[in-house]
Amino acid sequence: MIQNWFKTLPKKRKSRLPSNREEKDILHLIHFLWNEIDTKTNTSAIKAQIDVFTKLSFENKIKSLPEIYLFLEDHLIEKNIIRKHTKRKLRDKIRTAYPSLSNYPNFAPILLDLKRQELSICKIFLSRIIEKSLELIGVFNDPDLDSIKIDLDAFDNASSIDIIEGRKKLLEFSSTIFSKMKENLGENAITNLYLNAYKQHFQSYHLLDSFTATLNVIPEEIFAKELINFPSKQQMLKMLQKQLHSLEEVNERLTKEIIERKKIEDDLKHSEHLKSRILDTALDGIILTDKNGIVLDWNKQAEIILRINKQETIGQSIYSLVPYKLRQELQNSFENYINTGEGQLINKRVETSVPLRDGTIVYVELTIIAIKTKDDYLFNAFFRDITNKKLIDNEIREAKVFAEKSAKAKSIFLSNMSHEIRTPLNVILGLTGILQKGGFSNPEADKANLDGIQFSAENLLVLVNDILDFSKIEAGKLTWQETDFNIHELINNISRGFKIKADEKGLTYKTVIDPTLPKFIVGDQFRLNQILTNLLGNAIKFTHKGEVVISVTAETKELDVIAIKFSVKDTGIGIPNDKLDNIFSSFYQVHEPGKHKIEGTGLGLSISKQLIELQGGILQAESTPNIGSDFTFSIEYKRSKLTTLKSISNSNITTRFPQSISGMNVLIVEDNRMNQFFIQQLFSIWNINADIAENGKVALQKLDHMNYDLILMDMHMPIMDGPETAMYIRNHENPKIKNIPIVACSADVFPESKKTAMDSGMNFYLTKPIREKALEELLFSLKPYSNKQEIIAQSYTSFTQEIIDDNDQKLCDFSGLHQTFSGDNEIIQSVLEMFIEETPQDYNKLQAAVKDHNLIATSELAHKLKSSFKTVGLSEQALVLQQMEKYGKSKQNSDSIVALMQELDHSYSSIISEIKNEIKNLVSLKTLS
Repeated sequence: MIQNWFKTLPKKRKSRLPSNREEKDILHLIHFLWNEIDTKTNTSAIKAQIDVFTKLSFENKIKSLPEIYLFLEDHLIEKNIIRKHTKRKLRDKIRTAYPSLSNYPNFAPILLDLKRQELSICKIFLSRIIEKSLELIGVFNDPDLDSIKIDLDAFDNASSIDIIEGRKKLLEFSSTIFSKMKENLGENAITNLYLNAYKQHFQSYHLLDSFTATLNVIPEEIFAKELINFPSKQQMLKMLQKQLHSLEEVNERLTKEIIERKKIEDDLKHSEHLKSRILDTALDGIILTDKNGIVLDWNKQAEIILRINKQETIGQSIYSLVPYKLRQELQNSFENYINTGEGQLINKRVETSVPLRDGTIVYVELTIIAIKTKDDYLFNAFFRDITNKKLIDNEIREAKVFAEKSAKAKSIFLSNMSHEIRTPLNVILGLTGILQKGGFSNPEADKANLDGIQFSAENLLVLVNDILDFSKIEAGKLTWQETDFNIHELINNISRGFKIKADEKGLTYKTVIDPTLPKFIVGDQFRLNQILTNLLGNAIKFTHKGEVVISVTAETKELDVIAIKFSVKDTGIGIPNDKLDNIFSSFYQVHEPGKHKIEGTGLGLSISKQLIELQGGILQAESTPNIGSDFTFSIEYKRSKLTTLKSISNSNITTRFPQSISGMNVLIVEDNRMNQFFIQQLFSIWNINADIAENGKVALQKLDHMNYDLILMDMHMPIMDGPETAMYIRNHENPKIKNIPIVACSADVFPESKKTAMDSGMNFYLTKPIREKALEELLFSLKPYSNKQEIIAQSYTSFTQEIIDDNDQKLCDFSGLHQTFSGDNEIIQSVLEMFIEETPQDYNKLQAAVKDHNLIATSELAHKLKSSFKTVGLSEQALVLQQMEKYGKSKQNSDSIVALMQELDHSYSSIISEIKNEIKNLVSLKTLS
């Protein structure tokens, strides 16, 4: 019995667990809203309602979801103080966090915007009406009601539907339902149906702002009745007034918020203006970018340092404004900091360089600060110009290095001298011993030995002078002598001393000199002797059998310069490949002490290498162990005007190549009348037909009507210059015109000018003033159907000239004119008269251009006058004009141009006087003859 009594006791119900994922989402949403409430005091009713909700079945949870959600939402918005919410933000958050809730037709409208929400809840209300209506009618369904149900199910609340049209459509549905149900069930039945549907609808959605839109789809007949729990017109008006009052409160609150926001905006504007003023007056450049390097701000100092306006940079990538290396570092730093919190340039002070648009380099000290914003990163770069500091630091560092080098130079120089003095002393002692043993029985041999002693003594004197002049070494300078010397004699004198040492070791000593090598050149013979003495001394020292050969070859021959290649080759012990790079280091010796009994300090090759490089050459070495070594280098020397031959008669000069260049047709493209006259006179001597074109445009016209064997093309001319004309010719359709040889004629000695000429299609390049021999040989080589053997024979023929002794005080050197025109005084007089006629006008224009700071005109006029000045032997003044041309082209150093113009003005009147006097002398000579 007791057991039966226990069975009758009520059992404790177990809490039902969620049955699926959707139910879990619903419960999670309710718990989320509960947890968002600031304080839980006086929330027992809310808690009880939530408890009731959680115990509902899944289907009932879905039905009750709008009611409890709006209840909790209203509490959060109205009561929360700490965690303030707005309806829109809260609903957006729920839409994102719980996307499955949008699938419930009764809950989805809550998440819509106000207009679409109105249509949606009206549709829900009518759906309830039609559903109940069809249930009441049963099997006697009206087809119109069925149609309305289908239309309601298919009703689309998309934003594409017009709101007004949607309201009308729904009201039509409601009116049809009311009239049909009134016919079938009577007015009271349909009124009660609307009333019950409204109660349910009110319970679920009355807290929605759009709820009153439901009243729009309720027929007028229902509002006319005084029904319990259903709003009359007066009640509906009150509801609307309440909503209006609520809206007024909202409006008042919004007005206050707008005023407060306006004040905040004003404060922000003031703060922004203040921040902008602070940034613009900062001494550092400041650039603000986002994480992608897009520039957001750029202050005034950044404009000054980088020379780029702020308007050009805002919205642009910072990466396009910095060099490649810094660009990579910035990109890597930004990415690494965002990913790891560390970056190579972030929160550090670094120094870097930035090239500006004009090509100059600015050095900056850079610091980049990372700024974490709500959803992103910003990077603020602070930098200051340290270019001057960098230059000062470099100067201090260079001065320190120079001081250290100078101190070290004393000990190295003294060590070098001990090595260098020993070699000529050995020669002197060796030859002196031979003289003592010979008893002076062979005068010719004795004289040769005495010459060798004298030559070595002179070299020794140079070294002693260098020691006495040690202050120049401390200043980093070496003295160089530019003198005429006989290179054949120099090589033979060196060889004479070393041949003796070679004979003592049983070696064969050979001297090979190129027969085309001129006897006389201009340069420092003592430095050359020093280099060769070192190389030959090493060759004999390291060779125990075989031979030592010194070779001297003329590599390239130009008008005023000749490149000479020297080679010292031996069959000695050689140098391993892994040690070839070290042999030019000071104090370095390939072989260990004791092996082969090698002596010396290891400075010879180091000294030789430096001397060669200071003269523009490179010392190269090739060596194979146990086979031998070959040391080669090339140095450019000026040609000497000295000759050992007597002058040949004018008749011989004028009859060179008598049948080779006579009758050629040459087009002279030159704008300078003096140069035109000069070349015409020269060609008349050689019986060459010459046509003149003042510029490239005229030249192209002449080419269409005349055949030419050659074109002499000036580089700088008005209308169309030389390179442009050459490109037109090389692109011509006529092969005869297209392939005419073109010789560039320019007073420019810069390599860039020659490269421009070659790039435009010209074949040869002659510098002004044009020398007779160079032009004559060029014409001969281009003469159609020339005999090849004749070309080879004539190209190596040496023609000599009389040396004209000029007064050292004279500015003009007329020897070039006498050489070019073979002493024809009448032609020389015409050239000088042309100078007096043409040059003053251009000179006055140059003075005016310099005065007006017209750099372009200055460059053009200086170039034009340069060739004229060179023609009459004004070499120094031509160099001044060349410098003015260079400054004019670079558009800088206007003060230097003024100074150079003053230098020319100082001598100009004397130049004119000298040329006029020379004309008088030529006229006098003509009268006497």
